[in-house]
Amino acid sequence: MRIRVVGIGNAWAGDDGVGPQIVDQLRSLHVGNTPQDAWSKNGRGDESDIAPAVTFKTMPRPDVSLLNSIGGSDVLIVVDAVVGDTPPGTIHRQIWQPGLLDSRGVERASSHGFGVREVLNLAETLGQLPAQVILWGIEVASTEPGQGLSPKVEAALPSIIEQLHRELQ
Repeated sequence: MRIRVVGIGNAWAGDDGVGPQIVDQLRSLHVGNTPQDAWSKNGRGDESDIAPAVTFKTMPRPDVSLLNSIGGSDVLIVVDAVVGDTPPGTIHRQIWQPGLLDSRGVERASSHGFGVREVLNLAETLGQLPAQVILWGIEVASTEPGQGLSPKVEAALPSIIEQLHRELQ
């Protein structure tokens, strides 16, 4: 089984940077001392293989380039900041299905317009959607310009990283 873990977010927009931060920490829990791992640690890329089965990627926003990243995956795990009606730091986990994000009222924190929902809908239309897509999100407090996470989002990191780590094992 080939699993792709993608963290989406902008580190310069407050809590919006939580997705890549989680994926980077998760990657460090899984990465060993293989030549591929050394390639990633040396800064020549942002992806690592931990067995041929799990790969990690970060990106500042969801766009059509995500389609290239998910091709050939059996499972896609997306980690992102979300804005909904729950308190900041709340962890969301859902299995993707069309209309899911419409019905839950949970949206990406980004204002870029083309989000995870649109990319996944396009992947499904093109027949490129993996068999299973799992969406993980953390409710954000702020996406104002600036680096660093709010205290409530920062406090949620150990829990979501532990849950994702268990899910990958």
